Amino acid sequence: MTTTQTPAPAAVRDLFTNRWLLLFLAAWAGATVYIFTADRSVLPLSDQEPAGYFSGIAGGIAGMVVLFVLARRRAPLDHTNAPAFRNPAKESAGLLAWMAAVLAVGSVFDIRTHIAFVGLAPGAQAVWDRQTPATTLTWAIFNFVTLAVLPYLFFRYRLGYRPDSMLLRFGRPKVWVPFFVLVGLPPIFFVATPEYYTTSVAGHALTFVLFTLGSFLPIMITTQSLLTPRLAVLARSWVTGSVLSALAYGALNITEAFLAWGSAAQLALSLAWFMQVAFWGLLKAVTTLRTGNAWLHIATTHTIHLAEAPAVATTFHLR
Repeated sequence: MTTTQTPAPAAVRDLFTNRWLLLFLAAWAGATVYIFTADRSVLPLSDQEPAGYFSGIAGGIAGMVVLFVLARRRAPLDHTNAPAFRNPAKESAGLLAWMAAVLAVGSVFDIRTHIAFVGLAPGAQAVWDRQTPATTLTWAIFNFVTLAVLPYLFFRYRLGYRPDSMLLRFGRPKVWVPFFVLVGLPPIFFVATPEYYTTSVAGHALTFVLFTLGSFLPIMITTQSLLTPRLAVLARSWVTGSVLSALAYGALNITEAFLAWGSAAQLALSLAWFMQVAFWGLLKAVTTLRTGNAWLHIATTHTIHLAEAPAVATTFHLR
């Protein structure tokens, strides 16, 4: 995999001259307006004021600005410098089919990609109120095995891809480790409740383990390590690849507890929320392709789940 240099302004220009990204952002903006103006009570758990959810976007964008500055000497991954994939079209189709199968099997057992969306409190708390240690562990193990372990083993040992071609090498640690900490911690404290600071060490530790197994690693392996770079190669554009990855990520969340598809009103509002989830998928993919590091999306979009420590501690009686 080559790491040719591209001036930072060129990468920024790529973003804002790509028609597919502009269409995506227009759809996202329209969806945002609709969420604020529609009758949100038609969906379960999403009738609360969504302002808190959207306020997190400012922090996410700020993190991306810092990322672009730090990655200014590296070209984004696309068809010109990505790892040599044997058959990116076939591999991408296989990954998408696998994601659909995991989603279908999970829905049978009431297992979702996310156990709750912390940004949708008190909706997230309503989801946690229904959880038990058994359901929480089942969620984490199911996602870890189906979206992390099995895809990794297949691509690593059946197809023979090395960790660097799976974007799993954590290069430039002196730059990206501090970035990971400085960008990853603020979202936690932004949404943390007073109970967060009185949660036991065991509760925080268990939260970290559960979300690493059930969310961080599954999303990283399937969507960022494997799918996103292949979509960028197929699209012959890192920006278009990011948009495609965002939509795939959104589709992986269509069974979430705050969505419903039974009526026209529910369909419209669920599609609007789909675009919000896809927006975070966009930030994940941009992070991955801009840096060539599948780990960093955890800092830019995922650490917020660690604020769910009080709910985890309550579920496991660790308070």
